Amino acid sequence: MKVPFSWLSEFIDLQDLDPYKVAEELTLKSVETSVNKWDIDLDGVVYAKIVEKKNHPTRDLAVYKVKAGEGLYLQVVSADKDLEEGKGVLLALPNSRVGSMCIGVRDFDGIISQGMFLSAKELGLEDQSEGVLTFDEDISPGTNAYDLLGFGEYILEIEPTPNRGDLLSVKGLARDIGALFGLKRKERKYPEYEDFGELDIRIESKDCKRYRGAIIEGVKVKPSPIWLRRRLWQCGIKTINNVVDITNYVMLLEGQPLHAFDLKTINFPLLVRDAYEGEIIRTLMGTEKSLKSINLLIADRERPLALAGVVGGLESSVKEDTSSILLESAYFDPYRIRKSARSLALQTDSSYRFERNVDIEGVKRAQDLAIRLLLDIAGGELKAVRDVYPEPYEPKKVFLSLEKYRRYSGMDFDREAISRVLSSLEIPHQLQRCGVEVYIPPHRSFDMQRDVDVIEEVLRVIGYSELKTEPLRMPSKPSRIESLEERIRDFMVCRGFSEIITFSFEEKDLYELLSLPEPQLEILNPLNRSQRFLRTSLIPSLLRTCLENTRNYNYNMAIFEIGKVFTKEGEETRLAFLMTGTKKLFPEEEYSPYEAIGLMQDLLNLYSEGYTSQSSNFPFFHPNLQRLYLVKDEPIAYVGVLNPALQEKLEIKHKVILGEVKVRGLKEVKRTYKPLSTFPPAIRDITLLMDKGVDVDKLIFHIRSMELVEEVKMFSLYTDPRLGEGKKSVSLRLVFRSKEGTLSDQEVNEVVSRLLMDLEEKFGAKLR
Repeated sequence: MKVPFSWLSEFIDLQDLDPYKVAEELTLKSVETSVNKWDIDLDGVVYAKIVEKKNHPTRDLAVYKVKAGEGLYLQVVSADKDLEEGKGVLLALPNSRVGSMCIGVRDFDGIISQGMFLSAKELGLEDQSEGVLTFDEDISPGTNAYDLLGFGEYILEIEPTPNRGDLLSVKGLARDIGALFGLKRKERKYPEYEDFGELDIRIESKDCKRYRGAIIEGVKVKPSPIWLRRRLWQCGIKTINNVVDITNYVMLLEGQPLHAFDLKTINFPLLVRDAYEGEIIRTLMGTEKSLKSINLLIADRERPLALAGVVGGLESSVKEDTSSILLESAYFDPYRIRKSARSLALQTDSSYRFERNVDIEGVKRAQDLAIRLLLDIAGGELKAVRDVYPEPYEPKKVFLSLEKYRRYSGMDFDREAISRVLSSLEIPHQLQRCGVEVYIPPHRSFDMQRDVDVIEEVLRVIGYSELKTEPLRMPSKPSRIESLEERIRDFMVCRGFSEIITFSFEEKDLYELLSLPEPQLEILNPLNRSQRFLRTSLIPSLLRTCLENTRNYNYNMAIFEIGKVFTKEGEETRLAFLMTGTKKLFPEEEYSPYEAIGLMQDLLNLYSEGYTSQSSNFPFFHPNLQRLYLVKDEPIAYVGVLNPALQEKLEIKHKVILGEVKVRGLKEVKRTYKPLSTFPPAIRDITLLMDKGVDVDKLIFHIRSMELVEEVKMFSLYTDPRLGEGKKSVSLRLVFRSKEGTLSDQEVNEVVSRLLMDLEEKFGAKLR
């Protein structure tokens, strides 16, 4: 949001403050702020009044006689033939300069043009504009355009965080600046209009907490006065007409978005309701939008009129022939507006503010100001006002104790200083013996919920630099878990994985789809409604990352995360990993589930004193490609391939391999080191046929215990009715090595023969 420094000065005394100092203080204590000078290279441009108009004799042009100063009359040729006598224009005189453009005298088939009329675009006021910029005010011809348009103004540009919607107004920003610099904000009194007349408004959605409408008849739609347009240009807002400009002006001043409807297009009653699936609205931008039930509408009994809190409809918009209007001022739920706007890929000045919460008590104040301005500028008569406010705002009470303030800030509880800060922020409060009771005002209801929020407000205004710095006294040795996490992190990176970090906040959709235990803890003030719960597993976080990557055509990844999961019993750290697509090798090779099994076995071999594994039946895994790992009979990890039905439903191109480990079940194991054999290994691949019920892990452990066997890896598991009923085929890679010499083929073959006999006897496994 852009705010002229002079506009702020109307509400607080800034004459002794430098704009750059104000921006620096805001950035340190409130909101990121930059300063720019609103300027243009403008020389020789003046206000002029049209006194005579005639057509060019040979070309499709108009020839105007203008008064450009006391006794100074000039002739100007223009392509704009719609200018009327008595209108004011901005005239670039001969030899003038507008930005990089130089204006001279031109000959149009014998008709001399002594300058050029300027548009808003040519003056840098708007990105797009149609026709010459005109004025209705009685301004002295010859007035310097640079001063008239307000160039040379310092503009503060703020980028508030999503929780500080109270800063998205001139008055809100002035309030914060006043608190930071110890300046009192000047309060302006507006006329107040109470309910009267006939106006049928019905709220049918719980996400509209307040709706106030006003009918004004007999308005005259025309260009806005120069003072109003100047403010909008300085704030980067395009001017439309006096009615729309007033709604934008009040929005910038009060932070409350308003909307004006052409009254003759409304078939009452006026409804605030959810959209129907597939309902169509043509927006002010001229585009048709197909709506969903998530969209909130302002409608009449026949059709949608506007997307509530986002954008108006084209049919009900204010036009040149509009003579009566319905003026809207309302409060819509921030989460609902955010979802509605995002579902249609729209963001407007209105939705930007509603998403960050507006002051529900400011609905009336802003509309009353707009009514006064409309009556003064557009004329007309106020015919009706109706305020539908079913549940008036009740301030939430938050008690900040003396002890907690000291514990969090390290400072003594200075009652007077705290009261002064809260008063400067216009936060009602009452000092008590053991602390202060705060009554959260509506303009801060979105970001102030707890006592720690009050502490933050007090400390940021006082200044974090005022906090005393003391040496931190704590053991320098990292905890066992922290040290282990770092080692596991190194292990995963060395295996070719990339680490990701995701939010701990989740929605239940993927948990329901995967049949995982649903999140149990709901957040009181979520960032948005899709992040309302604390996660109970890292698997959904990895899958969301995978889905986001595949939507952006990245199908190949090996990622992991070490993070917290949360239940009502407490929190714990877990490791989870995901593999899908192909490895970064040449030639390309697809990730295999046996790699994941091998990785899990290597991890448990390194960081446990022994483990067992068994088949599992997680519904989100392929029924034949999943394993559960136990340490001391406690389930500690699992690995498997995502169920093909779920893979298809999620529209993931390649098979997805997932694993999750409870880090608390792992520990640093004391290692004994032995020299490596200097003799080469001998490798044999065998394929065994066995009953489906045979535990392959136990079979592998048994093989590893045999003489000369250094390592065993499974690289294929195959089931098929042609193998025989209840049978499966398992392929293993055996690595043999001796510490005493190089093994001959005969020695290896003899070991393999004994091994096969032993496996047939103990496991019923036969060589295929």
